[in-house]
Amino acid sequence: MNLDYLHNKVNKYLQMEQELNPLYHYTSVYGLEGIIKNKELWVSHSDFLNDKTERQYTFNLFYKILVERAKKASLNFRYVEGVLKIIKDFEYPAYVLSLSKNKDSNLLWSNYSQNDGYNIKFDFSSYRSDLSIDQEKAAAICLFKSKVIYDEKTHHQAINELVDDYIELFKKHDEHFIHDREWVKNNPYITQTVTNLHITFLLFSAFFKDACFKQEEEHRVALVPTRSKFINFDCRILNGAFIPYIKIKLKDSQIKGVTIGPKNKMDISEEGLRYFLELNNLSEIDIKQSKIPYRY
Repeated sequence: MNLDYLHNKVNKYLQMEQELNPLYHYTSVYGLEGIIKNKELWVSHSDFLNDKTERQYTFNLFYKILVERAKKASLNFRYVEGVLKIIKDFEYPAYVLSLSKNKDSNLLWSNYSQNDGYNIKFDFSSYRSDLSIDQEKAAAICLFKSKVIYDEKTHHQAINELVDDYIELFKKHDEHFIHDREWVKNNPYITQTVTNLHITFLLFSAFFKDACFKQEEEHRVALVPTRSKFINFDCRILNGAFIPYIKIKLKDSQIKGVTIGPKNKMDISEEGLRYFLELNNLSEIDIKQSKIPYRY
């Protein structure tokens, strides 16, 4: 599958090749246990991320620009409806792993580990070759990594270009999109073009966030299966809901250290952690205590 359009947009607006190591993952003691014991990360479906408004941010911006473009070009509203229909008909899932460049963040301790959890230090410098995804080849997963982009000017420029390309495609083939859905689905050029557009849209949604989240200094790994019917996923339970996820296998060499959260002041925490890491063949990695000075 030719994904030149996708890679051009990704290289233009994301920061895929920037050196981002080390990276930190904030989690509870139970999350730490599962990651270390099983040597795997659970990568959640993007529709089920912690912030419910997050996945709507890019879509809302896309829709706003799409309506503005249609009005400016005096296009019938069916162009707006047609583009939205294209997106719905060719939908792909995305799975997102959240990490941070910040090794001791007050905000992240509070949000993701209830202050008494842990963060794990990772080296993902060779993530494309070293991260092992437990899937059949038929799933055809595309793997991407970038820092999250908080800049609104970048968001608007990228989404404007994407909207223009969606409208252009619909203009050329509007009668088919409206009246002949089978032609659309069976046309290799259309399928190729829409796949490029939609995975680009998915990645912008995964890596664009409102500037109010900037202090998280977030980086992400995003996995997009282009043949979603072949994907092998599991579900975990969180806050009374089932969350779909896929597994990424880790190598011992990728796990570089563990930091104990600022409220976890028990004398036995570090000693117990050392025993646990030794039990899982990681006795050589660094253990640190958060330096955030909580009074209680």
